[in-house]
Amino acid sequence: MAERWRTERVTALAPDSASDVAGRKLANPTPWSDVGWAAPLLWGACQGSGKTPYKVAVDTSGPSYTCTCPSRKFPCKHVLGLLYLWSEGRIEAGGGISAYAAEWAAKRDAADKPSEAPAEEPKVQTDAQREAAEKREALRDERVRTGMLELDRWLADQVTAGIAATSTQWYAAANDLAARMVDAQTPGAASMLRSAALTPSSGRDWPDRLVAQLGLLHLLAEATGHLDALDDDLRATVRDHLGYTTPRADVLATPPVTDEWAVVGLRDSDEEQVSMRRVWLWGTKTGRSALVLLFTPYGMPVDNSLLPGMLVEGDVHYYPGRLQQRALMGRRGSEGKVAGWRPAAGTVADAAVTWRDAVADDPWLGELPGLVLGTPLAPCAGTQAGEERPSLGAPSAPRARPTAGGRYEPRLAQGWLMADAAGDAVPLVGTETDLWQLLAMTGGQPHPVFGELSGHGLRPTAIVSGGALVTL
Repeated sequence: MAERWRTERVTALAPDSASDVAGRKLANPTPWSDVGWAAPLLWGACQGSGKTPYKVAVDTSGPSYTCTCPSRKFPCKHVLGLLYLWSEGRIEAGGGISAYAAEWAAKRDAADKPSEAPAEEPKVQTDAQREAAEKREALRDERVRTGMLELDRWLADQVTAGIAATSTQWYAAANDLAARMVDAQTPGAASMLRSAALTPSSGRDWPDRLVAQLGLLHLLAEATGHLDALDDDLRATVRDHLGYTTPRADVLATPPVTDEWAVVGLRDSDEEQVSMRRVWLWGTKTGRSALVLLFTPYGMPVDNSLLPGMLVEGDVHYYPGRLQQRALMGRRGSEGKVAGWRPAAGTVADAAVTWRDAVADDPWLGELPGLVLGTPLAPCAGTQAGEERPSLGAPSAPRARPTAGGRYEPRLAQGWLMADAAGDAVPLVGTETDLWQLLAMTGGQPHPVFGELSGHGLRPTAIVSGGALVTL
């Protein structure tokens, strides 16, 4: 029999906090009927305000789910309520499978069943098709070089005029140039410019941050002009930040790294046309980390195949580049929960060296996974909002700088630190809620803490306690 989920995994499925609250309210047997569980299928009927109960079915192996309610949220509150009931042990295995769930499962099985027709031979490009593809690639390369040259001239004009002269025209000018960068097929540079356009209105220290952003754009333009002289890994890094894509098939064709991968962090954000989920993996045996990016069009169900706290045996394939951080998960084997893990956590000084070396390899880097053995410290009594708490004497601790694409994320909570046994400290980044939760989870004692390491500090995502991975 498949193992029940933990309630934390159900919470991670909720599209927003309102849906989660509504789902928890439905996590009681009163409105439910015709419930049952035969792994991996879970089903039930929930009585709403109408005469006809809403019919729900969930495949917990995906997960995938369906409900007859009209909600546009995926999953809806009825799916969440049924999952909460099940995860809390209030739905026993057995029961006659509902007609709705059986029909839904049959349709999914039929859709997933491979066709019995003989597979077509892989298509081989003709000489004409290959020549046309090479011409398209060469045309894009030329557009990119021309666009980045225009960008570099514009940057020189900004420095000549002086950023102190930046006015309301700056926003329009930067966004107009960003639109031209899209036309030049450099979406990465366009994203950096849009972020820079907002910097003058983002706080009192905006000149320092704007200069740093413009410097990174200039560096990217210079690197673009010398792509042929760069080594393969650096060239791949520059192309990635410009916005070139590597075909998924090419990535999966690279040698895999096989391990038992713990999901140590997850963060969602909205891009221009899609929602992006950043999932951090940590190899429990190799000690390697990986970033899996999952993109979902607006209005579509989010990919929940990798959720915090999971342990997945499988293969990870890395994208080309100097750091080898972004990756795809190929073959997947058994899944479970982390137990008996004793990761080799480093000190604050180790984290600072890791960040320094990473930025040397990839100056446009936004963040990378970090693991620090330390104790979270709340702000000192009397610390005012926005006031920096004195450092504990770590001169090499990461300093604030723009993140990937020139984005700058101000600290959401001021004065929080992670201190190690040597007395060094790194700033903690995150919401007050997350950081107070971290303090409660650690009990003021040193623990291995996972998080996103950046120029602002460490954004905690999980800790290891008693050999188990506990996520925020």
